[in-house]
Amino acid sequence: MFEFKVSTEEAHLKRLFYLKMIYFICLVISSVYLLKFNFEYHVSNYNTGLFLLWISTAVVPPILLYRYKSYTFAALSCSLLASGLLIYLLYLSGGVEAPGIFWLASVPFAMGVLLNVRGAILGYSIVFSTMCWFWLLNFQGGGPNIIATYGNYNFEKTFNVCTFLIFAGITTHLYLKGEQKYTKRLQEKHWDVENLLRVLLHDVANTLSAMTYNLIKAREDQEHTAPGGLELDKMERAVNDINNLLHQVRHLKSVKDGKALMPLNPISIAIVLHEVMEKSEGFATQKGIKIALDLTRDKMIVNSERTILSNVVLANLISNAVKFSLPGDRIDLRAYPSESMAIIEIQDYGIGMPENLLKKIFSLDAATTRSGTHGEKGTGYGMPLVKEYLTMMGGSIVITSQEVPVASHPRGTKVVLKIPLSV
Repeated sequence: MFEFKVSTEEAHLKRLFYLKMIYFICLVISSVYLLKFNFEYHVSNYNTGLFLLWISTAVVPPILLYRYKSYTFAALSCSLLASGLLIYLLYLSGGVEAPGIFWLASVPFAMGVLLNVRGAILGYSIVFSTMCWFWLLNFQGGGPNIIATYGNYNFEKTFNVCTFLIFAGITTHLYLKGEQKYTKRLQEKHWDVENLLRVLLHDVANTLSAMTYNLIKAREDQEHTAPGGLELDKMERAVNDINNLLHQVRHLKSVKDGKALMPLNPISIAIVLHEVMEKSEGFATQKGIKIALDLTRDKMIVNSERTILSNVVLANLISNAVKFSLPGDRIDLRAYPSESMAIIEIQDYGIGMPENLLKKIFSLDAATTRSGTHGEKGTGYGMPLVKEYLTMMGGSIVITSQEVPVASHPRGTKVVLKIPLSV
């Protein structure tokens, strides 16, 4: 829950640094081999293919990156074009007998750095396919072997080994240096989060304690029949809720750190839902939205933590439903038992969510914030916290959404929670 997740911007900057590193190194090393082919071996018959691949490698990735703002396509094009240039050079140098055949090992490494696991898998596939092709060519008599015809095999092998070691040394050094800087930034931000959390749990809690004391004094000084008593009651409940929430956050951090157990107690779903509805009515009424509650059984008891379930999980989900509903809409809140679980459904009929947003709704390192139908703002942290709290309580959450109604789903978003029933 409190682990630091790197921002999308920082992750992008890191990957961009690695893309530029591999891009320039590939261009420099391939230029060396193109010069050797033309000035040392005096072979220009294959310049059309070689220079076309080299120019494409030099031009296409920057265009995709800076003109079309697509890191993925830039990294993929750089990887594929550089791999194609390498394979063509190895083909001309003898295929499986080429003195630099081990350069193929750089393909999955580079693609893994640029495109993560999928890139590495694609790199392994390219290496495997290339080796199969080279072996087939060798079995059929082989292709052109410029090294055997114009060069010195032992010298070229030594040259390739030295060049490969330089490449490996530079890329490894830059990669480790980049990861070290990245880790340092993560550590600094982790401590920033820890310090902010300490402020929340300590200083804010002290301020609320003083507010609670002053509120009690105000109630003692006011007669029950005096105007404003109802407002004081609501203020007192709100302050108590915040105090309880801070207490639970403090306790849950101890749970996360392995210093305590998650406090689960039998609580009534009906009571919690009525409390949440009461708190949400003001916000919903302002937008002309009605919340309808359907309870098939009033005595559903679940094992949960009341403050977190009420003020974080359900309040957050209903707030989102209101936020993305249109004036005059309805929100259906339904609870019923199913085997050993209590099912809570929250269905709104608002604007819904696009599929790409729905896929990353629980991710802390993806941009998921968007404005509500009245311009309401969000942080993007609510849904990841909801899922983590539910998981800690033994529950689960499933979200479906439609921007355009279909036969199996109305327009809007449906959230289904499952929480273990108390035995």
